[in-house]
Amino acid sequence: MRKSMAVVSCAGMAGLLSACSGAWDVEGLQSSKVSGSAFDQALRDEYVRLATYERVQDDWRDTAAYVSRGKLAAMGTPPEPEAIADRDLPDDKVAELTAARATLMRYMTPAYKSSQPKNLALAQGGYECWMEQQEENWQLDDIAACKQQFEAAIKAMEPAKAAPVAAMPGQSYVVYFNFNSAKLEGDALQVIREAAQTFKSAKAARADLAGHADRSGASAFNDRLSSLRAEAVGEALMKQGIPEAAITISAFGESDLAVSTPDGAKEPRNRRVTIKIVK
Repeated sequence: MRKSMAVVSCAGMAGLLSACSGAWDVEGLQSSKVSGSAFDQALRDEYVRLATYERVQDDWRDTAAYVSRGKLAAMGTPPEPEAIADRDLPDDKVAELTAARATLMRYMTPAYKSSQPKNLALAQGGYECWMEQQEENWQLDDIAACKQQFEAAIKAMEPAKAAPVAAMPGQSYVVYFNFNSAKLEGDALQVIREAAQTFKSAKAARADLAGHADRSGASAFNDRLSSLRAEAVGEALMKQGIPEAAITISAFGESDLAVSTPDGAKEPRNRRVTIKIVK
């Protein structure tokens, strides 16, 4: 981790030395009062961790950057994940990190900040230290560790482990499932209750269910699994008062993906049942 030009600048301007050292005040950041949400608290703590490590490495530029970003989080105005253009990345790493940021931004929603504050903060911290280390591009263990932190946090926030949400409120809903499972978990039943309420209030004619699977496992197995998922949602709708005759079930296995993946890939957004309310 290289020393930044900011150190030279501060060292050469004695009158500004105290101001410069304030930019590296990790202890001050750590003791600061967080005025925002649980996510803001977790993100501030993550920046404290990153700044502490960078200061030990005499990387004063990134220490100051993390302290500054941590202060924003503590004030309840957390910064967005660093943009790709913020770092001078090796050309062969731009695509991978661009995809990583796009993945992270899909989780930067009020729902995930509320339900997964720690994991979301770990994902942002992992992504930003991955960016930083990849820019420097020589400490391979640090690059791998930051990337691993990012990927583990993202995995922990898979839709089936967070809150399945309505895709288009009022007409279509999506219920997500865990890997190789047709069990309704998490907030799946809440989504189904909302769909049932929509059906009743709209005096709808049908609830069309479509079961899906990701591309991990054999095609025949996924056909059966997608059917079981749709049947589980259908049974739950009937318990909410929707007539069996009004429910239609289709199973698509791995043939109609929400997210295109290679064969064998595990993708939580493909493990789903869509509920379409038809008037």
